[in-house]
Amino acid sequence: MAKTKIERILTTGFKSGIAIFVVFYLFRNDWLTKETFIKLFKVDNLWVIGASSFFFVAAQLLYTSRFFLLLKAIHFPLHFLNTLKLIMIGNFFNTVIPGMIGGDLIKGFYLLKREGNSKGQSAGIIIMDRIFGLLALLTIAAASLVYVLSQKDALLSAYRYESRIILGVVGTILVLFGMVFLFGRNAWLQTKIGAILKYIFFRDVLYRLLNSFGVIIRNRRILVYSFLLSLLIQLSSLVSLLLLGQIVFEIHPNVITLAAVSSIVILISIIPVTPGNIGWTELIAAFGWSAVGSNAGAEIFFYWRVVTVLCSIPGSLLYLSYKGDESPPKHSEK
Repeated sequence: MAKTKIERILTTGFKSGIAIFVVFYLFRNDWLTKETFIKLFKVDNLWVIGASSFFFVAAQLLYTSRFFLLLKAIHFPLHFLNTLKLIMIGNFFNTVIPGMIGGDLIKGFYLLKREGNSKGQSAGIIIMDRIFGLLALLTIAAASLVYVLSQKDALLSAYRYESRIILGVVGTILVLFGMVFLFGRNAWLQTKIGAILKYIFFRDVLYRLLNSFGVIIRNRRILVYSFLLSLLIQLSSLVSLLLLGQIVFEIHPNVITLAAVSSIVILISIIPVTPGNIGWTELIAAFGWSAVGSNAGAEIFFYWRVVTVLCSIPGSLLYLSYKGDESPPKHSEK
């Protein structure tokens, strides 16, 4: 146990060191400057921050709708407003204090206490919720890569080889997910896998977790609605991001190209290189946007980080307002 704790501390320290180095590198190359912070607090730019926040909040409402829909599929007794409260608290832990307590852990703990004798189903829903989000991101990224590869732009052509590799990886993952959903609809196969898991682990919770997968996969309406909501979440987030381009006074490429490149940046930046991907996301954005002739990538993604943090702070108030018997764990680790 002590060794595990030491390893965790060393890993966090190493990632923090990478974050510091990356941020220094961004300032060293003038992708982030003092002007970046000055622009953010100009009165003339407040409407941009407000508009971006509006679309980010809209994405969170859509996210809540998807999570509520998935919970409803397993007849979990949670009202929409309580679901929204749970999403906001989880978002606070994921965005404002990343690496401390995971947002999914908070949601899982809250739901676990209300499952009664069906413990494990809500964990399956949390996983399925993440899968739908990832599928939507992969789908938009794949479409963006196809679009980028179809362009004749000289700057983009320099990244053609890398784009093809990423498209190949994304396409493979989408095909694998497609196979899982296709074969997962088979009730006989689900029963067999569930029996094997129960035999190996001797825990009903694993069977219930798998069963919640089956409930979602067998319900075509839930599958379609959840995927469409996931696409809308990603698109609303992209609008929130691209609106912040109004803060930077320079000529940008067309919006479709920026949206395509930004989608690829978001996909790559989910790799957990630094705590909360601080600096890492901005670095990928700097290179991605430079491929289409803009040096504002790091700056715009930094502004978006500020917007997401500001919009996630109310989640802390909801967390503190929890009743004693509802309080999530205060000292947990991923």
